[in-house]
Amino acid sequence: MKIGVDTQSTLGRKTGIGLYTSNLLRALRQVAPQHEYVELSSGLTKELRTDQRLEWQQFGLPRRARAAGVDLLHVTGFDAPWWKPCPVVLTVHDLIGLLFPANLPPISRLYWSRWLPRTIRWADRVIADSNHTKNDVSRLLGISPERIEVIHLGVDEKFHPVEDRKVLETVRDKYSLPKKFILCLGTLEPRKGLDTLIAALADLAVNNPCELVIAGKRGWYTQPLFQQVKALSLGQRVHFTGYVVEEDLGALYSLAHLFVYPSRYEGFGLPPLEAMACGLPVVCTDAASLPEVVGHAALLVPPDDPVALATAMRRLLGDGQLHTEMRSRGMERATRFTWEETARRTLHVYEAMG
Repeated sequence: MKIGVDTQSTLGRKTGIGLYTSNLLRALRQVAPQHEYVELSSGLTKELRTDQRLEWQQFGLPRRARAAGVDLLHVTGFDAPWWKPCPVVLTVHDLIGLLFPANLPPISRLYWSRWLPRTIRWADRVIADSNHTKNDVSRLLGISPERIEVIHLGVDEKFHPVEDRKVLETVRDKYSLPKKFILCLGTLEPRKGLDTLIAALADLAVNNPCELVIAGKRGWYTQPLFQQVKALSLGQRVHFTGYVVEEDLGALYSLAHLFVYPSRYEGFGLPPLEAMACGLPVVCTDAASLPEVVGHAALLVPPDDPVALATAMRRLLGDGQLHTEMRSRGMERATRFTWEETARRTLHVYEAMG
């Protein structure tokens, strides 16, 4: 079978969908080399603006797929094309735009909350990252559950405890990391609950010297976050690294003392699993898909509750036995999610349509 894969998201600074696409494609080539995988992209290496993404998904991508003569097209994120030169599989990571439109800038809001949900119905088969996302797609868009296959993401093998002191210190110096710190990783935008984390740190900082590192590129509506840090006099305790390149993530996780993920909504939530694989205890919210992903291997707190978040962090920072126990639970949990299994289950979807 000749399978076209939309790889536009892998160009430039990769975030969630780009990492999903590159890891899936690599695993597919390993587990099913009998098929041909054709990478389809516009060639633009910068993150696409909303209008550019719309043009690519609806016009450029289907034209490239037709020219390549693929038997099936896998759109690994964003919207499915209305005109389809072949059967289309679409991966839906979440319905954030539909559920949290106010968190988006006005132009993006139209795309994510109005346009994109409509296009999901055009796909011949839908892959959802989690049961929670499947339920959202079925409930909110009226798509039959039989058309939706749940396939969890995997944790790359490069995520493991890094013990090489030279590598660790190189990454520490590169991002100016403090000696002991709590880590949060993700694009800076309202849905991630970073305002709750800052408020929790203000509570925690009263009697704990641990600092906070927030790693990730700037998204939107970030100014209130920086103003909050200043208003709470936490400028010396909170460090923003900006975007962290993929090859430095394992060392970044390994340098931290614990990982916190205060997100208000996730379609899957890969960073907590990556942190677990690197031996980092995790505190995260019990929102959306996160309990499905982390199981009993993390301390769960309600979203938007800085007191509960501060209490959970204080427990892990002050209880060495609990820290060790959660580290062990997390590493075991992470082994259950592999890109090989993700690829095998995705292949079943392809072959059922071939």
